[in-house]
Amino acid sequence: MELDPEHTLSRRERKKRETRKRILDAAVSLISQKAYDDVRIEDICAAADVANATFFLHFPNKPALVRAFGEEITERLNAGMADPSLSASAQLEKLLTSYIDQWRSHRNLMQQIVLEFVTRRDPAPSFNEVAPGLLDLVARTIRKGQQSGDFLGRIEPEIAALSLVAAWNAIAISASRSPDLQQASSALWQTLELFLAGLKSCGQPPQA
Repeated sequence: MELDPEHTLSRRERKKRETRKRILDAAVSLISQKAYDDVRIEDICAAADVANATFFLHFPNKPALVRAFGEEITERLNAGMADPSLSASAQLEKLLTSYIDQWRSHRNLMQQIVLEFVTRRDPAPSFNEVAPGLLDLVARTIRKGQQSGDFLGRIEPEIAALSLVAAWNAIAISASRSPDLQQASSALWQTLELFLAGLKSCGQPPQA
């Protein structure tokens, strides 16, 4: 029986996505075991059971794996905040818990994400590079918190999110150069505590 062209395309696309995911998962597993620079593309292909040429159909180079992993991290962070019963404060606390867990589980890759971030020649998108999409996620959570009354409304959500993510990025850069993740974790929590206190105390701006 002849397959419908649309069905054939859909199956081909599914297979393509499965292969891409297998390559990414193999890379994540290998880089969790040893340093990023010590893992070759050939090693990743062997672990994923694909030809080298197949790798380049999905990723132009090894840094593209790092960016793909960053996007996957954001998807996990988004999924972890799907509980509508949580307040905006609790959602941000859950977000930070998940973010720290990713650092503990995938330190070598997270370090490489930071390295890619700090060595960029074009700094324009830099605040969103350590965890792509994190800025928008934080801004949306703050906006919901202001709408529900969890946060007061003086600070624009995008400005508040930029302030928090910039601070977290700065701590991530320091953490990538230090073996002490506990110190970085403490700094991240202190920053969030300070940030939440500010959002809960800043009311409407004075009238001109």
